[in-house]
Amino acid sequence: MKSTPNNEESKLMMDIIRKKTSIVFPAGNPDFREVRNRCAKACREFNNTPEDADPEVRTRKWLDIVRPDRDRSKDRTAAVTHDQTFANPNLQAKTPFVKPPFWADYGVRLKVGGSTFINRDCKIHDTPVADVVIGEGCNIGPNCTIVSVTHPKRLDERLKRDSIGAPITIGNNVFIGANVTILDGVTIGDGAVIGAGSVVKRDIPPMCVAFGNPAEPQWFLDNEKPILSSLRGVRCLKEAMQLDNQLNENVREEARVMARELIAGSSSSDFNDGVLSEPQRGRGLAGHRQGESGLKACVAARLDLGRQRSAGNVKCEWIVFFLLGMFTNLVLTVLVAGILYRYCEGLGYGGRLNTPGAGGYRREV
Repeated sequence: MKSTPNNEESKLMMDIIRKKTSIVFPAGNPDFREVRNRCAKACREFNNTPEDADPEVRTRKWLDIVRPDRDRSKDRTAAVTHDQTFANPNLQAKTPFVKPPFWADYGVRLKVGGSTFINRDCKIHDTPVADVVIGEGCNIGPNCTIVSVTHPKRLDERLKRDSIGAPITIGNNVFIGANVTILDGVTIGDGAVIGAGSVVKRDIPPMCVAFGNPAEPQWFLDNEKPILSSLRGVRCLKEAMQLDNQLNENVREEARVMARELIAGSSSSDFNDGVLSEPQRGRGLAGHRQGESGLKACVAARLDLGRQRSAGNVKCEWIVFFLLGMFTNLVLTVLVAGILYRYCEGLGYGGRLNTPGAGGYRREV
């Protein structure tokens, strides 16, 4: 298991990184405003370009956002987009496949790998003082926001109307889910996965799954079991349209039965009989889990992961229950002792007993 900084160390590191890399600039100055206006116009033209437009046209519109001062005679050689590589794997993408609408503030320090895919409604609030780098092979989900600009917290400093820019680095082959927000000064390591809806305020190490607000590493991908071989698949639109695939009560009942049998440790040989015995349900078993169906293996893997995650919580719950039990026993003991004491007082044995006299033990008052 790789080691990662604890929360306190991580927060302190981010404070230091932001102080070392943040640059103050007067965003309202005419030269900065001119660059923003130019970028806004380029974004509008890019967003008005049809997705099925010629690759050379789409490439030119994208480069107008990120490299407005380029040598335009070389645009044709850069006109290999990410989506073209699906049809011809021998091509090397030079321009990312970005679905409109897309928005950036300045664009001049935005660097995106050619093999990266950016889905709709991506907003990058970049600055002219710090790089925003997105590596090769990344997948960025819809409605993501990357914010490399901020403002002072103190009111007197905010009233000066200056902005602060800090760099953001997203490594190669990073998968960012929908509605993720990435803040200034952050680095996301190669191969990381960011869960949908997360807010990334601190660095994320490579090859891990992170999510939450703030996003925290949840587990590393070293031992992640393969999933593609355990799922059904199609290779063309005709196959896709012939699928009967919808969420209904039959699907839920199948899942309920499978979950119960897996939890109970069932090794029944007829697990895949009946509604679960369709050939496509068991495709792609080799190398996943010997002797298990693809769907069963997928569910079993998720259960294993759930058990691992819940193990620590179960221990904590037992400790809490034990302490509560001890406290309850103590309270009951005190109450019973008090009741007995009062009862003895009522019988005349409430004082201190002295040595025996003529009439036996006598009570001192």
